Amino acid sequence: MYISEITRLLSASFIGKDIDIKGISTIEEATSSDITFLSNPKYRDKALHTKAGAIIVKQELKIDIPQIIVDNVYLAFARVVDMLCPAKRHTPGISKDAYVHTTSKVDTSVAIYPHAYIGAGAKIGPNCIIYPGCFVGEEAAIGDNTILYPNVVVYDGCEIGKDCIIHSGVVIGSDGFGFVWDGGRHFKVPQRGKVIICDDVEIGSNCTIDRAALTTTYIGSDVKMDNLVQIGHNVTIGDHTIIVAQTGIAGSAHIGKSVILAGQVGVAGHITIGDGCIAGARAGIASDLPPGKIVSGLPAIDHKLWLRAQNIYKKLPDLLKRIKAIERRLENLEKD
Repeated sequence: MYISEITRLLSASFIGKDIDIKGISTIEEATSSDITFLSNPKYRDKALHTKAGAIIVKQELKIDIPQIIVDNVYLAFARVVDMLCPAKRHTPGISKDAYVHTTSKVDTSVAIYPHAYIGAGAKIGPNCIIYPGCFVGEEAAIGDNTILYPNVVVYDGCEIGKDCIIHSGVVIGSDGFGFVWDGGRHFKVPQRGKVIICDDVEIGSNCTIDRAALTTTYIGSDVKMDNLVQIGHNVTIGDHTIIVAQTGIAGSAHIGKSVILAGQVGVAGHITIGDGCIAGARAGIASDLPPGKIVSGLPAIDHKLWLRAQNIYKKLPDLLKRIKAIERRLENLEKD
């Protein structure tokens, strides 16, 4: 694809010679037929010596290669990757080695691979892709253009919206963790609700989302989950929220819109995290957070206060020595 065509599709501008681009690569590894990008200023010196055929930048560099000028470099890079490396195309049809119940409703444009299982009354919308080993339970619904990668499990009655990407090993709709002690053993609380996942959601590999006890576990639109995330029963997650790897959210927690939960964050049950909150890695959130709050630590506290505490923490050994020295001096003074 020529630079001029890439520029047109990005609604951007370019300077330099119009050349044919065949690939996209990093600043260090790009060749003369590749386009690269500079989104982080700390790599500016490397960009000045890149062997790439062209580069995407926010401000013009003093280098003798074509440059595409954009406001959001990383977004432009993502779009160029999509242009130069389009997603794999799939041939519609149902494999003879797949099981599709006669009462299910599967659009003719859907691709269903071998050893997939589609249960009674399930609905699969147009242009979906169901990879090998997937299980879609009775009365479950999969929206248009959604992809289920190998070995995804969607339990009975759960709903997934349009344009979603569900990666391998995800389990949607397993029973919530609910038990009550009857005096002699743990009695299982029946989990009769479901999971609803809205449009444009991406769920990383091996995430688990439990069905509600009675109502709905709800995942809003444009939510993005990294791998190995656990969502408990009756949880609600607002639109545009980001949840990073190994985060666990306990039952009935309410997560607002545009929240960011970094890696290994723990969220206690029955609490509310307001819109726009950010939790640093390994934060333990045990109480409600107002909108816009930024927290870190265990238990989670204001991020700036946590940074000050961390600064003191590394000084503790020296402070201990000083305290012991002061104690010895006081003891000597008392003896005198």
